[in-house]
Amino acid sequence: MKMIKALLVDDESNNLESLSFLLENDCDNIQVCAKARNAIEARDWLKTNTPDVIFLDIEMPGENGFELLGSLSQKHFKVIFVTAYNQYAIQAIKANALDYLLKPVKIEELQLVVEKLKSSFDNNDTSKDQNQELLQALLQTVHLKGLPKKIALPQLGGIIFIEVDDIVSLQADSNYTIIHLSNMQKMVISKTLKDFEDLLDTSLFARIHKSYIVNLRYIKEYSSTDGGIVKMTDGNQWSISRRQLDSFLEKMKSSSLMFGK
Repeated sequence: MKMIKALLVDDESNNLESLSFLLENDCDNIQVCAKARNAIEARDWLKTNTPDVIFLDIEMPGENGFELLGSLSQKHFKVIFVTAYNQYAIQAIKANALDYLLKPVKIEELQLVVEKLKSSFDNNDTSKDQNQELLQALLQTVHLKGLPKKIALPQLGGIIFIEVDDIVSLQADSNYTIIHLSNMQKMVISKTLKDFEDLLDTSLFARIHKSYIVNLRYIKEYSSTDGGIVKMTDGNQWSISRRQLDSFLEKMKSSSLMFGK
């Protein structure tokens, strides 16, 4: 099995040493090749070395992790972000199908991420060019300083970027999600509905049932029949659970000038 070469970047030395110790003692096939305390040290090392993966802190004095990535012309490596909880940053990372760890790093979560990392190398899930494309899309999202406008969905042999505004509704199918798009196409994605619920803007999308999330912009009609049904512009009809009804109606009042009149 391939030995994975890692660069660790974090401005706090105790975090660097702790992560290095966990990787080398509790994770197989990971070699910590270098540790950098800031973006300058990391960039200097990268001039003459190419890691397989960078474990990158986001919040650092001077240049943060996103700014470091933006300064690199070539990004032919995988990145695992290591960060304290920051909802916006995590949403941006998730939207671009990238991995992250929350501080303080827990060994169980680290091992899961490393196993996924090793699997991606074993199965050649993403090419170097695809890694660069994902990171560029992330940096664009961060630069716009808003909620993600696109979602990256890795597919066999490539990546599909879909516009969030083009999503009409999302339908749970066991551990998969069926995405219904405005052009009448459907996509089956190996993510749960909860994964998308955590990612999408709650002012635009509403969870109406354990199996459905809808984009409020595409609701054509609401009927109180059988407890509640929404009819979407693409012809789909979804049931509203009693538990979600009040929340749904409040969101509709906020998003529609005519509702309730």
